[in-house]
Amino acid sequence: MRLAVRIAAATTLVLGTVAALQTPSYAGDTPGTYTNYSFSGSPGFSGVDYTITPELDPGFGSNVFWSNQFGFTQGNGAYTGLQSNGGSERLFLFSVWDATEAKAGTSGSYCLDFGGEGVGKSCRMRHNWTAGHTYRFRVAHEGERWFGVTVTDLSGGGSFKLGSIRAGSDRLSPNGMVNWAEYFEWSNPDSSCHDQPYSRARFGLPVGDGGVRAAISGTSVSSGCAAFSTVTRVSGGSVQTNGIGNSVRGTIKGLGGKCVVPSAGRAVLGTCAETRDTTWVLARDDTIRMAYGRCLTASGTGDLAKVAVSDCTGAAAQKWTVDAGRLRNTAAGRCLDVADSNASDGVQLIVYGCHGGANQRWTVPAKP
Repeated sequence: MRLAVRIAAATTLVLGTVAALQTPSYAGDTPGTYTNYSFSGSPGFSGVDYTITPELDPGFGSNVFWSNQFGFTQGNGAYTGLQSNGGSERLFLFSVWDATEAKAGTSGSYCLDFGGEGVGKSCRMRHNWTAGHTYRFRVAHEGERWFGVTVTDLSGGGSFKLGSIRAGSDRLSPNGMVNWAEYFEWSNPDSSCHDQPYSRARFGLPVGDGGVRAAISGTSVSSGCAAFSTVTRVSGGSVQTNGIGNSVRGTIKGLGGKCVVPSAGRAVLGTCAETRDTTWVLARDDTIRMAYGRCLTASGTGDLAKVAVSDCTGAAAQKWTVDAGRLRNTAAGRCLDVADSNASDGVQLIVYGCHGGANQRWTVPAKP
């Protein structure tokens, strides 16, 4: 199912991730899941409804794309879904490969070209989706090969149109439909299964004209992180879970409401910011990781040993356990500490004998 992932990668161009179009030999390992569908006895549709429920938010700083991919009876394919793109960004998309004409929908939507492995048109809208809400994506033919996508929040109400794109046919193909979860940090060679946040989304069975419902024909997971992913068939669809054993991505907050942040290779106390470069994943191997293979690391085993942010090696100096709100380093047997209880920005973090004081108490990202 690499094709689905590679097509989806083109959507990251709006975020400047040109590396997503590199060949797989340069890519890192990230989780991914897929559900394939089939329709029985249908020649094609003028419209199909898809639903996605992001059951759990993977956290700020995440780069996760949940999408439905489909084709037309002539021409190349398309996809529509929603993303968590780092920071507070929430993005809905509708893209058609090899399309040359597009027009925006509801105010706030916009359309653009994408390129790399071919070209196409994409219509998008920034919208702050809510975990637990079900979003219906209605793909409908509007005449003269124009297809539009309207998104409706079935849980909270409200809808908006992403836009319309002209395809190579006036019918949607009943064959080759697949939905998937993609972690598009795979485009960075330093990404790994352990630094990707936990996520879970439910996909409904596609429904075509007249209420014709698809059946699941197969499921799969990305081979590089197979142990971190699962697809579970449930009534009315499937649940795709990724980053299993890891936490969601988020801040590590401590004394004075300040957070653990990197500074020139050091771990220091700083102002909290929910971005990819200041958020962490508590990995299933007990490391604490930022994106792209950087770990919280004790530089020694004695009191006052400094804590760094360095390349992940899996050494004991990079392993931590959560202990009554403290972070205890495996190699040192000591806890992450704000020296002298000084909550100023830029204060070097250390390990120190565990005592449970306020300067050793941390709020960390949740492990579902």
